[in-house]
Amino acid sequence: MRSIPRRRRRFRGRIRIDRVILAAVFLILLLTFLIWGIVSLFSGSKQYICLDAGHGGSDTGAVYGTRLEKEDNLALALAVEKEIESQGVEVYMTRETDEEVSLDQRVSAANRRNCLVFVSLHRNSGSGNGTEIWVEHSAPEEDVQLADSILSQLDEVGLSSNRGIKTGYRDSGSEQDYYINRATEMPSCLVEMGFIGSEEDNSLLDENLEEYAQAIAKGIFEYLDIPWKE
Repeated sequence: MRSIPRRRRRFRGRIRIDRVILAAVFLILLLTFLIWGIVSLFSGSKQYICLDAGHGGSDTGAVYGTRLEKEDNLALALAVEKEIESQGVEVYMTRETDEEVSLDQRVSAANRRNCLVFVSLHRNSGSGNGTEIWVEHSAPEEDVQLADSILSQLDEVGLSSNRGIKTGYRDSGSEQDYYINRATEMPSCLVEMGFIGSEEDNSLLDENLEEYAQAIAKGIFEYLDIPWKE
């Protein structure tokens, strides 16, 4: 008969051990959840504006004599970055040096960071002059507003020609898009900052690089409704 209470005592002991294990597991899960939540909160609290300097590395983009589109794109992007960061807003650059970055890498990185907007900077090729901005073929309202704000600010600095906002992709049908406009999860646009084969556009870019950079930054801020501090 004495063996029964001993078995009961061992059983109660196992219950106590099981409860301790369950409590420990619960505590670990709770701490994991809290840590994950804190990390998510702080990582999500950062808000970036994504600037994409088109081309890079072996991908030169358009060429005019010794002038390479990739170099103009990067110079302008770095100048815009400086203007935005001077206002206390963080920038994510898809590239900051002369390196080749795939379109998917550019877009995926911006999407992971939940960037507020994606602005891709380019120079146009072919004959012609002036600045135009491209958005997705369906002309999403947010994208059009972003493009319009930037183009209006650039126009105030002075352009050889304001070619307006265009939709889709220039070498394909009306329902085709530049990859960055199709694949980004935030409002986006592609700025063709003048024709690289136009001496007038090149001179304007060289002479007004900082003014154009500030205009692009102001256009982005205007769209995001962020006050610009003079």
